[in-house]
Amino acid sequence: MNIEKSKLETAYIFLTQAAVCVLTVFVCLLLYQYDNKYTSPGPKGAGGALVLDEAALARHPALFLTDGWEYYGGKLLSPEDIIGGVKPDKYIYIGQYGGFDAGDLSASPHGSASYRLTVQIPINPRSYMLELPEIFSAYRAYVNGKLVQTMGDPDPGSYRPATGNRTVQIEAGGKIEILIAVSDFSHIYSGMVYPPAFGEPEAVTGLLSARLIFRAIFVAFALAVGALALLIGAVSRKNALALLYGLLCLFFVGYTGYPIIKTLVSAFYPFYAIENISFCAMLAAVMLLQKNIAGQTGKWSRAFIGFGIFMCLASAVLPFALTTGSLAVMGVYSYLVMAYEWLTALYLTAASIHAVWRRGGHSKILLGGIIIFDTALVMDRALPSFEPIVSGWFPELASFLLVLSIGAVVAKEVAVKYKDSAILEERANSMERLSLMQRANYELMRERIEETKTARHDLRHHMVMISGFLQNREYDALQAYVRQYRTAVEQMQPVEYSQNPVVNVLARHYSDLAAANGVSLTLRLEIARDIKISEADLCAILSNLLENGVEACQRKKSGERFISLSIGHKPSMLSIRMENSAEAGVNKSGGAFISSKSEGRKGYGLESIRAVACRHAGSAEFYFDGGRGVFVSTVVLALSL
Repeated sequence: MNIEKSKLETAYIFLTQAAVCVLTVFVCLLLYQYDNKYTSPGPKGAGGALVLDEAALARHPALFLTDGWEYYGGKLLSPEDIIGGVKPDKYIYIGQYGGFDAGDLSASPHGSASYRLTVQIPINPRSYMLELPEIFSAYRAYVNGKLVQTMGDPDPGSYRPATGNRTVQIEAGGKIEILIAVSDFSHIYSGMVYPPAFGEPEAVTGLLSARLIFRAIFVAFALAVGALALLIGAVSRKNALALLYGLLCLFFVGYTGYPIIKTLVSAFYPFYAIENISFCAMLAAVMLLQKNIAGQTGKWSRAFIGFGIFMCLASAVLPFALTTGSLAVMGVYSYLVMAYEWLTALYLTAASIHAVWRRGGHSKILLGGIIIFDTALVMDRALPSFEPIVSGWFPELASFLLVLSIGAVVAKEVAVKYKDSAILEERANSMERLSLMQRANYELMRERIEETKTARHDLRHHMVMISGFLQNREYDALQAYVRQYRTAVEQMQPVEYSQNPVVNVLARHYSDLAAANGVSLTLRLEIARDIKISEADLCAILSNLLENGVEACQRKKSGERFISLSIGHKPSMLSIRMENSAEAGVNKSGGAFISSKSEGRKGYGLESIRAVACRHAGSAEFYFDGGRGVFVSTVVLALSL
């Protein structure tokens, strides 16, 4: 039966993760088709020219200049050079090459190049807007022969890199000739990598605003969650899991927040180091969290986490290596990042599958997030011609979902640890109360002993009095005197409620407390002196029950105030039942009773009782009987023989 159940559970997990993978592929395909600059509808350029008539502009007020660009390798051109009749080396689409090597593996990706596209527009002059996304890493942009934008200094002799997202508003009719002269000697990418947007100013502005708002929400959410996690980690006794998750969120923000920064300010290469460090640190943090959540140990986890730390250090050092023009270092680093990304994904997948196989806590949720990340990496390679219009790249979106899935697991882990901590604190409070009660009981016993000594000392005086009554034949007075003396002696003896010392101490304390608050307390305590349950557990149950009962009676505004506690003890079982009067409308939320001591706070006294019952293979049930106005508590514990 258990084998069949295990097989069904394994099949369910496999099918669930397969469904997650298929759904991720489907979403990636949707984004590729409908949120992709390269597949967006509208006319495309060819042979250095793009034709836009009134009808095309009406249908596509904002489009992307992807195809048909003239490419001039090794040339930093100006409008005068174009007039001179210089010919392009080839026609390309933006993003076709990641550097000035233009696909030639033997060529250097660094140097200079120029890009030119002529857009035929309606003859009547009107306003247009041209987006200039990141262009690596310094450029001059000309429109119809006029310099309209400069970023950094592209001249090789005085080269100064600077990148950023910019827009240019153009007044023109008939045609718009766009010439962009670029140099790069410091970045992994070089030249024009991202297709620019072009069209009516309102449409282009709306598109760019939508992209920025999406990214801002994306980043702000992660930042807020990360800050909350760090706060929880700091105030809840330095919870390492919450602190590490807070750092993960901050690393994610550093990895995905660059479009916002580059829209607001000009960026320079050290900023890209922060982006790269954040990406490497994010993966390392995921591995650390996965290790802590799944409880994994061993050399493989240490090796991969060490690799992640090494990549963070390499990303910090890389800017200094690139300023020296070391192409070999750049190539090695590029391959290292790719290897780190894929090896980390494989390790996380294997480790999560192993954790699920071991029935590790929350491992299925974590595996789902990692499957999404893995699938996104594959789709990123399978669909290279993808440039998001509004959303983000596949690995970015998948990283966000991975962070969310880890966040769900961390939230559960933190909640469990908080609950356990609260239960332990409640247990400690119960023991402290027991200690105080035992001390008070000791003082009471000491007083009774002193009173007994005094009574013995006074015994001969009492005998003289009795003898006098007998000699005088005053029998009625003698009977009254003996009755008075017997009452005084009985008052010296403390009440014994049960044979068990812990139960006795608790019963005395809460009997006095109940009497002081006008509560009728009925006790039926059939429990042996020696019982197979610790004093701490027994105290946690009884003190919490009686404490809650007295407080419930104190809050009762009218009617009878009573508590009835009964304990039944058999060799293999201990049963406890308590009923106490309570006001109607006992606070309850999500199946759990809410403490009346602190508004909205869960009652951890009852959780402490449940924890004890669970440890002793028993049960603890609590409910409010509205018909009688009574709160009923039933606890059953199995005792080892």
